[in-house]
Amino acid sequence: MRSKLRLRVLLPVAILALMGVGFGAFGFTGAPGGEDALPALQRPAQTAAPAGVKRSAWARKANAICRSLNAETAQLGTPQSRNELIQLLPRSVSLAQAALGELRALPAPKRDAKRIARMLRQFDRFLALETQAAAALGANDSESFARLTAQAFAANDRGNHIARTLGATRCSVGGTDDTDLGRELEGHRIVVAVLYSPNASVDALAIREARSGANEAGAGFVAIDVYDAQEIAPVAAEYAVRGAPAVLVVVRGRGAVTQFNGWVDSETVAQAVDNARV
Repeated sequence: MRSKLRLRVLLPVAILALMGVGFGAFGFTGAPGGEDALPALQRPAQTAAPAGVKRSAWARKANAICRSLNAETAQLGTPQSRNELIQLLPRSVSLAQAALGELRALPAPKRDAKRIARMLRQFDRFLALETQAAAALGANDSESFARLTAQAFAANDRGNHIARTLGATRCSVGGTDDTDLGRELEGHRIVVAVLYSPNASVDALAIREARSGANEAGAGFVAIDVYDAQEIAPVAAEYAVRGAPAVLVVVRGRGAVTQFNGWVDSETVAQAVDNARV
């Protein structure tokens, strides 16, 4: 499910993540944290379904709950700084927890009960991990924040997949398979991706130079806002990027073949693209 604390490249709207809440991905300071136990969540018992409850009826009600959550999450606005992100995360999580409780209370069709339960467990895990990620962000532990966010979205993706098979499409929007980088790679074999923080002037320079270099070399280009969790989660999971700006040269089917930490000039970017063609 997706979220909507979106700056520009990484968080769309859908359930915070029921879910993909509007969380950023990098805090840029701190050291890795330990693997703490996930916090306990309130889990209302799933209601037994009256005889004859159909999947279509369950899906219609589930979609209504997720549609409402998407709208509420969108109203929170877009975080423009790390401090705003810290303030908005708990509110987003709270909205998603309430929606998850409503989903759990829906009578489940007997033949789908086990799959619905698995879906809800994945969304539970998403929220538990995002709760830990929010705490890590508040403690300036960016390594743990990035790691936990990546784990959270992996659980979210699993829940989204189940939701789609059940017809609850409003509860399956905005996973990590729906990113600007992924779409750009569909049209270009090589893509230059720049990770940026919206309030940093040097990051604006990094975007300008990276875009110019990509254009010069005939590559695709995407700018990823580090406060956009949906986009940043798969990047954080796969690459050791822990600061902004950063520039990646990504090849379809191979991943990032070149990584620059900090801004680089357009000529260097274009040369890196040419090297990636070899």
